[in-house]
Amino acid sequence: MTVTVLARTTAAIVVLAAGAARGTTLWLRPSGLIIITLDTTRADRLPAYGFGGVATPAIDRLAARGVVFDEAVSVAPLTLTAHTSLFTGLYPPNHGVRDNADRALDPAHATLARILHDRGFQTAAFVGSVVLSADRGLSRGFDVYDDGREHGVPPPRRTGSEVVDSARAWIDRLDDKPFFLWVHLYDVHAPQALPVEFRRAYGDRYEGGIAYIDEQIGRLLDALGRRHRLANTVIVVAGDHGESLGEHGEKEHGIFLYESTLHVPLVLCAPDVAATRVAGVTSLVDIFPTVLRLLGVAVPTPRDGVSLVPALTGGPLPERAIYAESMYAGHFGWEHLRMIRHGSFKFIDASKPELYDLDRDPNESHNSADEQIATAVAFQRELMSMDVSTHGDAARLPPERRQALEATGYVGR
Repeated sequence: MTVTVLARTTAAIVVLAAGAARGTTLWLRPSGLIIITLDTTRADRLPAYGFGGVATPAIDRLAARGVVFDEAVSVAPLTLTAHTSLFTGLYPPNHGVRDNADRALDPAHATLARILHDRGFQTAAFVGSVVLSADRGLSRGFDVYDDGREHGVPPPRRTGSEVVDSARAWIDRLDDKPFFLWVHLYDVHAPQALPVEFRRAYGDRYEGGIAYIDEQIGRLLDALGRRHRLANTVIVVAGDHGESLGEHGEKEHGIFLYESTLHVPLVLCAPDVAATRVAGVTSLVDIFPTVLRLLGVAVPTPRDGVSLVPALTGGPLPERAIYAESMYAGHFGWEHLRMIRHGSFKFIDASKPELYDLDRDPNESHNSADEQIATAVAFQRELMSMDVSTHGDAARLPPERRQALEATGYVGR
């Protein structure tokens, strides 16, 4: 037995060395994947991104031993659209779910859960909002999709403790087969209904919500640790979108495409991947191909996302444009917005185009489109090559679904 184990270990070292010689990174294949999505969580309110006003020990531990992506960008300031891109690797124009009130994801689009389920993974999802209910298309491929429904109707929202309690019960039933677990925490989303101890500790409910979901992440990781499933598991913590705390005159999120609602946290831990920070610009669509490659699963094509695996060991990120959009304003008769970003330059296509150099102007306070006309025109032409079809009609939704979304404040009456 000792000889066999030694032979396998030696073979693994040889493979790793050969991979390094070819300029690629190979490692022992993980047997688990957990993706934790943090609703409405902006990167600059986490200590991992330099903020000092909230305690997040669980996320800090992951950041200390994992890879922190400094410039992760959401595809849209809306929950369903952002999650659909995360789990398909496609931008909204290509998967078609461009609004929380849009039609469900077309079954023709392969999801991460479906791909892993077809390869023998145990799969489960536990979500905290009706926006991600099972009929929205993301449940395909999950053995368990827990949206909290009773008598066929999901609640508008669930607390993180409820979501994690259910997830922990599932973890306790895991066998030795590979698994994929998705946990969605909604507590940062307004209106925050926090336990009294978090209300007392934080005068700011938004920051209190972040501290609360961090506690739930800690409970989740403890459960995996008890089953000895952490060491060989890929862990991803990602915000779906951020929150405008009054910047640019916006309250909360959904309309504008400024950094307050697009810049999200992204932390990844994987076996044999050392702690580092990645400074380049990445997108939520990159999570899909990255985790598939880490798990040794072929990535379907075409896909908008790119694998970030080379960057996990200090390699370069590919030069490319990053895309985001907001179709929600159409509910109120306002224009749709689209954004494209190259490095630090960000262009927002609106009736009055906006161009920002985020290195020099991180608060997006000075629109330089009129001063750099050639750059703005080049960005606009690139956007024109993308599909600009409008989102689905919320009126097509069943009345009970529309009422549920109205209760969350997402659909204009």
